[in-house]
This record gives sequence, structure tokens and C-alpha cells, in this order.
Amino acid sequence: MSVFRPGKRHCTESSAPLQRGVCSKTALVSIAIAFACSGWIVKARGQEPGGFGGVESVGITSSYSPDSSHILIGEAEQRRTWTAGVQYTHRLGHTQKTRWDFEASLLPFYQESDPTTIGTEVTLAGHTYISSQPAVRVTYVPRGPLGYVTADGTTSPVYALYGRKTTDGGALSPLGARATWFQRSRIRPSFSLDLGFLIAARDIPVDNAFKFNFLFSFGPGVQVFVTPRSSVRLEYIYRHVSNASLGDVNPGVDQGTFRLTLSRHR
Repeated sequence: MSVFRPGKRHCTESSAPLQRGVCSKTALVSIAIAFACSGWIVKARGQEPGGFGGVESVGITSSYSPDSSHILIGEAEQRRTWTAGVQYTHRLGHTQKTRWDFEASLLPFYQESDPTTIGTEVTLAGHTYISSQPAVRVTYVPRGPLGYVTADGTTSPVYALYGRKTTDGGALSPLGARATWFQRSRIRPSFSLDLGFLIAARDIPVDNAFKFNFLFSFGPGVQVFVTPRSSVRLEYIYRHVSNASLGDVNPGVDQGTFRLTLSRHR
């Protein structure tokens, strides 16, 4: 009779062949279970609950803003902005309902269109007179007349004529964070915050401002997984650009911006 004692070998000499067979089979089963569990653990680490997403993502991102106005800080009016580049995200942590990600964006294409004054227009005695001038970018775009002139006892308003001038640049947002909810769903609401800077070919948004500007943005969005490893995200964000008084003038630009991102997750 053999007695099992912890820490002692428990295959006796009389039952050695049988015990060796049993021990060998047990070892093989244990190894197989260990490999299966390790494979499941690796897969689980890279996969979101519900089978969508992953630990990190790389995507193509583009944004467009058709206008600007005084929303919070900026003063420059009627700016239009287009951007295109890449975005990277990496999971920082998650709870049962919320996921937190680090995100960064590189935008080699950043284009801003600014309003310019190119002349004036006035109508006197049924005749319209137009005076032209070199294009000058302006902060404000008055809705009403610039002034009035009087001729032959008749007073007529003088209106500005406007054109547009574009400026190219590039932007980098190395510090960003995103919160996402409904982790088991294909459709997930999110909220992001991004901080970075912009370098332009000339001063923006007006002359004597600065080529280097800081930018930050935040706002809500909706992410839709079209496959377990690819998603589309549409956002409407507030974006502010200013030189923090590094230039002679600093009107700043406030914009409501549409942003679209196509991402691949792993």
C-alpha cells in the first residue's frame, strides 16, 4: 500500500510502469491545457469585449470647418479649414462601461482660407463705382456698410469687396485622450481632447500674427465598427488656434469642425 505524502514521490516500485503511464498522460494533458489557456489569454488581451477593436489603432483622419466666429476665445471670422493626416490610439485602461485611450495626430496637410478686402463699392446717381486695392487679410467681416458718401445731396453707403487667400501648413497633436462608452456595441459614443501646435507658411490668421500657433480641440463623436477590426468615427469638435501673443497681434480662431477617421485596430 502506498501512502501519499506532500513533498514525497508517490510512484512505488511495484506500480512504477502503471504510475509512469498515468503521470505521463497527466503531464501531457496539463501541458495542452496550459497552451490553450495561454493562447486564450493572449487573444483576450488584444480584443475588446464583444469582439470589436483592440489595444491600439492606426487611422486616416480628415477634418473640415466651413466657418469661424467668436465661440469661446477666438475673434477671427469666416475662416475655412481643411486638414488630413494620420491618427494613432493606444488603450490606457478600461472599466466595464468606459475605455480610456491615449491618442496623437500628425496632419501634414493643413490649409486655412482667410477673407481679404480687395476694394470698395458705392452707387451714386444710379452708377456703381468700384475701387480696387491689394488684398489684405482681415479679422472681421462687417455685414453693413463701411461708411457713407454724399454727392449732389444724396447719401450712399460704401461697401467693402472681399476675396480669399489660402495658407498651407502642418500640425502635430502629440497629447490627446479619448473616452469611449458601450464597449460591447458596434456603435460607441466618445469624447476627445487634443493638444498640439501648427506651423504655417506665413502668419495666420492675419498679417503680423505668427507662423507658429498652438491648437487644442475637444468634442463628442460616434464610432461605428464595420468589421471587428475596422471602424469609422465621425466627430463634431470645437477647435481653437492662436499664437498665445507671440506675434504682434493674436486674434485667434474658433471653429466648429467636422472630423472623420477611418481606423484599423489590433
